[in-house]
Amino acid sequence: MHDLDPAWRLRGGERLLLRTLRLLALRTACHSLKAPFEAACGCAGDEAYRALAAFVEQLRVNGRRRIALSAPLARTLTEDEQTILAAFAAAQADDDRTLDERLMDLTASVPPVSLGAAACLVAQVFAMQGLVLVSRFRSSQALVAVPGELQIQHTRGG
Repeated sequence: MHDLDPAWRLRGGERLLLRTLRLLALRTACHSLKAPFEAACGCAGDEAYRALAAFVEQLRVNGRRRIALSAPLARTLTEDEQTILAAFAAAQADDDRTLDERLMDLTASVPPVSLGAAACLVAQVFAMQGLVLVSRFRSSQALVAVPGELQIQHTRGG
């Protein structure tokens, strides 16, 4: 887990993406999650929010390992969160090879096309609004697959 020191400060789009993803992973029934997307992305905000929700559900259904996430407002990033942000940055940069690699890291299998499509939709809506996702996040070690259904696992963060 990495503390967000000044060198790791997240930009607005990265914070919005990560916070919402963490809350969606908790399966919170909070209708106010869409509001920040609508504020940041205008009329495409609802579409981007729904695509991110689909991304989380696709991870849950198709993944073969647990994904570690910090608490929604934590100032730390897990290795998996870094990989997720790198996947969305690759999608925004139209870097299909890197996107596929990051999605394979997350699912521990060949990811469904719908997972990449959801990431691309969110990333492109963010790009249209000037919310640039920087590809500075890299997993430092290979991820080990755990057979069975994906369960998103939250870690306690500071």
